[in-house]
Amino acid sequence: MEKGVRVLRIVTGVLTLAVCLLFIWQAADIYITGNRPENFSAPGVRVEDVYSREVVAERFARVAPAVYGYLAVVLAGLVWQAAAKEKERPRAVAPAQTRPVPEKRLRTLRLTLLAIAAALIVWGAVNGGARDVLVKAVNICTECIGLG
Repeated sequence: MEKGVRVLRIVTGVLTLAVCLLFIWQAADIYITGNRPENFSAPGVRVEDVYSREVVAERFARVAPAVYGYLAVVLAGLVWQAAAKEKERPRAVAPAQTRPVPEKRLRTLRLTLLAIAAALIVWGAVNGGARDVLVKAVNICTECIGLG
């Protein structure tokens, strides 16, 4: 049974990565398509027209079948795991011996991840991402609340 659970975890991990890559690919395609020079050389073209909700929804709708398949596999795996646990009977097993992770390695890993996260945040802010997020947040808030 452990082998089946291990295989299930590997499959769901691969599917998770595949779905994430599909979303990243669609987002990059939307961005690259919107930044084409012909989109901004025409008079009267606004960024809101290039990145409209309809365009974004249509692009991400392409990924929907993969997401539904992924969710079906994950839910089937959870049901299978729950059924397998009910069938197993408890047995006396010695606790597994694990080696603790050294504190220095753990601290180094945490600091490295913190530095990478900080660098990506700074890169996004320098790239103009903070302004874009603020504009989108203001638009969403004013639409939901009904201001303006």
